[in-house]
Amino acid sequence: MANANENDLALINKLISEVERSQNERSAEDFLALFRPDAIWVTAFGRRFSSKAEIADFTRKVLTPDLGDQYARYDVAHVTMLSPEVAAVNVRQRPIHKDGSPIEGELEGSPLYVLVKENGHWMIGAGQNTKVQTVAIDTQQGEIDARDGKK
Repeated sequence: MANANENDLALINKLISEVERSQNERSAEDFLALFRPDAIWVTAFGRRFSSKAEIADFTRKVLTPDLGDQYARYDVAHVTMLSPEVAAVNVRQRPIHKDGSPIEGELEGSPLYVLVKENGHWMIGAGQNTKVQTVAIDTQQGEIDARDGKK
């Protein structure tokens, strides 16, 4: 995990654990507490929110018990320190049932969070979630490989 100190890595992992907990407990308020007031967010489907107020309005409507038996496991995949107070964090987001078993047929997420350190605490300044489309990735790589083979 590139150039982050042990304390920052521990705090960043704790924040990502809080994202997981708040999402899985359907606690919109706990989730929203992790964001800076000027945060921006893009959902896995490309919907963009340009303020914490917009993020809050959306989150309070979707982060509810109506999600049913749909949860997620969040694991920090990579951290790049852009400065001592800014980190780019890649996360592996796996869809699971409440019992922890995988949800078959559901795509994983690959969020990128830009975290900002304020008064010793990391906050989400920006987030972009993306559904991992393995078939499309493999197809694209095959096309790249085929072009490279023509050289």
